[in-house]
Amino acid sequence: MLKIDLQLWLNLAIQEAKTGKLPSYIPLLAQVNLETIAIAIQAVKGDQVMAGDIDATFPLMSVIKPFLLLYVLETFGEAEVFRIVDTKPSANPFNVIPENKPENPMLNGGAIALASLLTSCEDLQNWLNQRAGTNLVLDLAMLDSVRSVSNRRNLAIAEQLKLLGIIKHPQQSLAIYEEICCLRANVQDLAKIGTLLVELPNNNKERSQLESTNIPIVLKIMTECGMYEASAEFAQDIGLPSKSSVSGAILSIVPNDCAIACYSPALDAIGNSVAGLFLLRQVKLDKVQPIFE
Repeated sequence: MLKIDLQLWLNLAIQEAKTGKLPSYIPLLAQVNLETIAIAIQAVKGDQVMAGDIDATFPLMSVIKPFLLLYVLETFGEAEVFRIVDTKPSANPFNVIPENKPENPMLNGGAIALASLLTSCEDLQNWLNQRAGTNLVLDLAMLDSVRSVSNRRNLAIAEQLKLLGIIKHPQQSLAIYEEICCLRANVQDLAKIGTLLVELPNNNKERSQLESTNIPIVLKIMTECGMYEASAEFAQDIGLPSKSSVSGAILSIVPNDCAIACYSPALDAIGNSVAGLFLLRQVKLDKVQPIFE
């Protein structure tokens, strides 16, 4: 049984959301309902609790980056992955044009570099759906909206990565990156794929040894780099490995226990969901460890 009152938290969080704003540079993201809000907490053991607009779907955008990292680590290995992207925390904005090897996989440059290892969006999409029992689908309308932006900074990033000798085919790499960012889900599915990042004890047979070596790498990078320029402050304040998204999604991992998925599209000045941050602070203040009993 959950020890916390999710609905009470949501009622308070929706008031917090009114202080945020919708992103304006992707047309369809600027048209969503500002008051949509949902949370799902999925335990590795299978228990799940949810509240709010749990059927509302949204493009994953940057919250897909930890899963892209996990997938390429398991498919290609550490040496190949960290040949093209570093693991350093960054004070730069997520869409910085890299001067050298991208600082980490949570920046757009790092994620585009990793996307160059994929042959298609379906590589990652099918892997996640099969592993987590989810139904992530490609949102073609959102993809068109992303590509309709006149100032396509990500294209400049991809071209720079080619000049640096990190990727060979910038347009193909960018196309795959844009597609995986436009995979669509609800909080239930996001929490389910989140459990793939819940590190379990080495003697737990639910995880293979291969996974157990890669999960800590992903969680460390999420902790240090997952919340844009606010990552260091968030790590000190909340202390959960997390990744946010311009769509308003936030995913947090409670080690040895569960994944928490929040969605509310109103963002703060940095680009993190205002209500999502509020909800995660309540988890911390409630001092629920483990969340499920």
